[in-house]
Amino acid sequence: MASSTGSNSSLSATPIITSAKLNWKNYLSWSSSVELWFLGQGHHDHLEQDISMVLEEEKSQWQKLDFQLCAVLWQSVEQEVLDILRPYKTCSSFWKRAQDIFANDVQRLFDATQRATFLKQVNHDMVSHVAKARATVEELKNFFVADSLENLNKKLDKFYMVLILKSLHSDFDHVCDQVLAGDQIPSMDGLVTRLLRIHW
Repeated sequence: MASSTGSNSSLSATPIITSAKLNWKNYLSWSSSVELWFLGQGHHDHLEQDISMVLEEEKSQWQKLDFQLCAVLWQSVEQEVLDILRPYKTCSSFWKRAQDIFANDVQRLFDATQRATFLKQVNHDMVSHVAKARATVEELKNFFVADSLENLNKKLDKFYMVLILKSLHSDFDHVCDQVLAGDQIPSMDGLVTRLLRIHW
C-alpha cells in the first residue's frame, strides 16, 4: 500500500487549511478546501485510509504525520463543531465523521434539493448562472458520496423521501417540519405510511 511517509514525515510549521472554518452552513466549501490542501501536500491518503492499511515498516512515521495533520484539521473548524469532533484523533476518522454529520443532514439535503429544483436563469448573464448551477449541483452530489452500494441505496432512499416531502401541499407543512426536526429520519416507505395515516 502506498503511503505519504516519504521524506516529508513531519510538518515544519502549523499551516492553515482554510480561513473559512467549518460551521453549520459551509460544509461543501470547507470539504473542498480540505481535499485540495491534502492533495497539494501529497497527503490525501490520510483522509481515506487508517493505519491498518499502511505497510508495517512505515506505520510509525505515518501515524506521527497523521496526528500532526489531524491537529491541523482541528484548527479548520469552529469551536462548537470541534466540541463534537474532538474525540476523532486520526485524519480519516475526523474526515468521515464530519461527512456523516454534515453530508447526511436531512435538512441540508432538503434545502439543497429545493435550490436545485427551483434553479432558474433570471437574466442573460450565462457565466453567473452556470457557476450558480454548478455549485448547486455539486452541493447535491455531495450527499451521495458512499463507500458501499448499501450506503448509497440508503442515501438514495433518504433523497426519495425528501422529494416526497417537497411535493406535499402547504397544508401539510407541519408534517414536513416534524420530519426535518425529528431525531429519527423515516425511510421513504416509512414516510408514505405516515402520510397515509394522516389522510385516513
